[in-house]
Amino acid sequence: MSGETVQFESAAAQAKDADKRQMSTIAFPHLDLETGIEGAHAMYKTRGHSAMEAHELAATMDQTLSGAFRLKTGTARTFGLTEKEGRDATRLSDIGLRIIEPDTEKQARAEAFLAVPLYSAIYENYKGQRLPPPKALEREMERLGVSNKQTDKARQAFERSARQAGFFAKGEDRLVKPHFDGEPPEKVDKIKERSQEVDPDDRRGGGNGGNGSGEYHPLI
Repeated sequence: MSGETVQFESAAAQAKDADKRQMSTIAFPHLDLETGIEGAHAMYKTRGHSAMEAHELAATMDQTLSGAFRLKTGTARTFGLTEKEGRDATRLSDIGLRIIEPDTEKQARAEAFLAVPLYSAIYENYKGQRLPPPKALEREMERLGVSNKQTDKARQAFERSARQAGFFAKGEDRLVKPHFDGEPPEKVDKIKERSQEVDPDDRRGGGNGGNGSGEYHPLI
């Protein structure tokens, strides 16, 4: 999964094409958490706490009002880093303001990860258990509402974002919420395998084993 470059124009085209074929029923990003944070930094650099319109943000990010630009800004919104104001304006949310501050960034990253409906559902379903192998995880995502044409991209973005938010600190086969001062540590039960049949192909880690460019559902 590491060392890969996300091709934003390609990601935008794929997301648009997927939407024409089949809409997902649960919100998730095609791009990862770092992409959302980049957008938050760009907004703060230009307007601070104030709202700004899309064309202003595009100019700040040296982009046009393209599908790739909207995919990036949609990433920030799905992670809860921004919120709409009026018809075409956007401002940083509370999480967005905290994620750009060094003293509060780590905790805000964890909150942003769980702000994504798909990621929150997976976290709750597999709390205290090992995550299923890649292909089985994709089937779980489809069950939760991801279009079957987008499960691979959704899984890749999920895995990268989990790492960026600190949920893989205890190993990349399980999600463990980071602990912060003043919070009780998360109770982690003995890790156990999901009581389900796993295909041999799943055990071999099909679908690139997560080594792909994560991209994102622009539900905006």
